Amino acid sequence: MKYRVDFIPYTETDDLSSEEKISYILSKVMRNSILILEDGLSHTEELNLIERTMNKIDYKNFVGVKMFSFENGEDFKWAKLFGKGTKNKGFTIVAPNEAVSVIKDKRGVLSIRITG
Repeated sequence: MKYRVDFIPYTETDDLSSEEKISYILSKVMRNSILILEDGLSHTEELNLIERTMNKIDYKNFVGVKMFSFENGEDFKWAKLFGKGTKNKGFTIVAPNEAVSVIKDKRGVLSIRITG
């Protein structure tokens, strides 16, 4: 299976309601996209994403998502990745469950292994 990695700047989701944001994320992930969201998700949005994902699980076509959230203040800096003008307060990676494993070492280096 082929996966695509999308870096989503905060401007893409900033004007969306929480429900719209979750729908946006799920629609992309269900089409085999691995998302790196600059704006991240709130704890409530994470819970809503998990709940909506559970309702969409189809063991033949969609087995869920993996989600990794990183708060601002982590050792690594992502503002340069997204360019100037960021209001980065953290970021979130959301991917099809079987697509990735994410490892962060003690230095703060983040490794994403894409499988499939």
